[in-house]
Amino acid sequence: MIDPDENSPTFNSYASVNDLKKYAEDRNITLADSGLEALLIMAMDYLESQKWLGKRTDVNQPLSFPRSGLSRDGVSIPSDHIPRLLIQAHCRLAIESVENDLQPTLGAEVLSERIEGALTVQYAEGTNTGAPNFSWLKGLLSGLIDVSDGFAINTFSMR
Repeated sequence: MIDPDENSPTFNSYASVNDLKKYAEDRNITLADSGLEALLIMAMDYLESQKWLGKRTDVNQPLSFPRSGLSRDGVSIPSDHIPRLLIQAHCRLAIESVENDLQPTLGAEVLSERIEGALTVQYAEGTNTGAPNFSWLKGLLSGLIDVSDGFAINTFSMR
């Protein structure tokens, strides 16, 4: 069961089923009447796997939000509520999950390997689609999500 009430001990979703229906309706997207809670849960799993900026408001809260120390376009985001953009991202990811596995197991079935000075690996066709790339997510959640790829080089020059 979906519980979008951040003050509830069973809080498990940023978006409600009604949020999802309204988001889809506003964009002329048709969704089945059943299974909407499962779509929201899959989208929630994806969101909870992201690297967020700021810090949890309460160390014991069940989800990553609400958070403190966040701002977007120079405006502080209150640490006592869920940002509307996050609810929109949650709904869009739920819709994406209809046709895409948001967290696929990566890898492909190896058909053959050969080592002769250079390594040759052949993969079964269609078994390694890779992780989904939602470029819109980074833009939508700007100021909330860590968009770095975990790789940085700090350089300096001395003369």
